[in-house]
Amino acid sequence: MRVVTVAGTRPELIKLAPLIPLLDARCAHTYLFTGQHYSPSMVQVFLDELDARPPDVFLDVGSSDADALTEAMMTSLTELSADLVLAYGDTNSTLAAALAAEALGVPLLHIEAGIRSFDRSMPEEVNRVRVDAIAALRLAPTGLATWFLTAFEGYDPVGCPAVGNLVVDAWRRHRPMIDARPGPGLDGPYAVLTMHRQATVDDPVVFARALAELAAVEMPILFPVHPRTTARLEAFGLAWPANIIPAEPMGYLDFCRAMAGATVLLTDSGGVQEEAISLDIPCVTLRPNTERMETVFLGANRLFDLSRDSGLAEVAKRAVSEHKERPYRMNPFGDGYAAERIVALIEMMNGGAPSVTFEPAPGIVGLDALREAARWAGRRTE
Repeated sequence: MRVVTVAGTRPELIKLAPLIPLLDARCAHTYLFTGQHYSPSMVQVFLDELDARPPDVFLDVGSSDADALTEAMMTSLTELSADLVLAYGDTNSTLAAALAAEALGVPLLHIEAGIRSFDRSMPEEVNRVRVDAIAALRLAPTGLATWFLTAFEGYDPVGCPAVGNLVVDAWRRHRPMIDARPGPGLDGPYAVLTMHRQATVDDPVVFARALAELAAVEMPILFPVHPRTTARLEAFGLAWPANIIPAEPMGYLDFCRAMAGATVLLTDSGGVQEEAISLDIPCVTLRPNTERMETVFLGANRLFDLSRDSGLAEVAKRAVSEHKERPYRMNPFGDGYAAERIVALIEMMNGGAPSVTFEPAPGIVGLDALREAARWAGRRTE
């Protein structure tokens, strides 16, 4: 079986890093990078930091346009004679991989399937739904994601196993490197902020409201700022509040080290929500909704709509004070062995026995469920 794993952005490279070496060792595997965001040289610098191997194929599309990505993907998957395609998450590269696989009649495994914000104004949400509709198997990160797929969208539960989230695997793999990095050099409690969504920083009214709310937070806020956000700040005639410490964009390990020492995380990013609960650090999500609802249900995350809500300082203070007392202290994203479960599934789809081991984990499928999913996928793709 010729397996092709597709990535297109930096977060995908991070989360796929634990899976790639397992696939390399167990099947005919090609790692493909679309170039949606980064040139080959920039990718190599990033992978050197993670001590991870580079992709085998760089399409170097240099665009996030779904049509351009799909056209390039069609050509490459044909040249590689792919028998199975793996794609992660909700980017346009993932959608392109799904559309190309569908056109070529190649089965697709969608990793991180079933997460939903139920906000179709988000391009990522549209991509998730479209990719799940194409996938031969939908590998959910949590039991809730499986439930959304089955109860809300009618997919067969056998084809939607909850394998865990590779973000936990990535922390397990990279934690020694993260802990070895120097901290941000801040004394006392501090927050880490990520804020980049167009709905926030491209709207001068919302951006000004956001800065006013952040100014009231009673601790320093470390904010690695994208140059585009700085440009919006200057164009709108705004200024950073005194408690915000703007910083240059950080590498993955340095950013993780900063998060690991933070008192609270303030974010509009989906990935940071996952990392917060994995680190057992309280989180406030600066959005009216989230596709990581498990974190809210477990009391580890709170929603704050920057366009409408007020009192962020109090919400953050309550998140910190109540965090250790919340009744359900678990990580819904699994035990850090999602990569092993995915590899075991692929080995069984290929007619072999699983060569990796993992222990049972609450809410995450075991070997018997993976075996049944492999059989189910085989029947549907014959």
